[in-house]
Amino acid sequence: MACSTKVLKIFALIWDIIYVLFGLIVIALAVHVFFRFEHFDTAAFIILTFGIVIVLVSLFGTLGAVRESSRMSKSFVAILVVLIVLQVLTVGFFWIFQTSLLINVDKTFDQLWNDQPVPVKPGNASQIASIERWLDCCGNVSYKDYLLPPNSCYNSETNKMNLDGCRQKFLDYIAERWTAFNIFALVLVGVEIICALLAYVLSHSIVNRWRRSKYYAK
Repeated sequence: MACSTKVLKIFALIWDIIYVLFGLIVIALAVHVFFRFEHFDTAAFIILTFGIVIVLVSLFGTLGAVRESSRMSKSFVAILVVLIVLQVLTVGFFWIFQTSLLINVDKTFDQLWNDQPVPVKPGNASQIASIERWLDCCGNVSYKDYLLPPNSCYNSETNKMNLDGCRQKFLDYIAERWTAFNIFALVLVGVEIICALLAYVLSHSIVNRWRRSKYYAK
């Protein structure tokens, strides 16, 4: 039975480490959003906080497995159950209200467009210019939104002007990434379920081993 406890401990540690990596990915995503989207600081902060929570919780579970602490493992399970419930509710909420999210993103794009310095110069350095270089697009609806398209409207490799507008491309990009993020969240829930099950079984194995050692010691 001691052997089975060691095997459970190894599997628990492996999945806890995988859980840590998922947390680091979430943190990296938050940093990406923070530096890429100036007007999405709140979303970046929420994602960053969530990533830090994942890393701390996963390290707590790893410590519990390393120390073979039944109490820590059980606490780890309880925390994971709370996180799983919250994540499932959050993903469900965002799936249902995805249209509202895109409407808010559309309004944010309007704000970015209106924040540009007028007249738009060839060396435009606004957020819209960054989006134009990033998504290979030009203007709001099309390149016709400019009297003289800025340098950011030209493809850096071919030097040809991008004809498609940025609004729809930006919305499509957010929608695609949001779907990918929801799928990622569901995969994360799967990892958390596995970690919780292993920690639960490990905690009981540790307790049973301790009871048997007490019994055989007599």
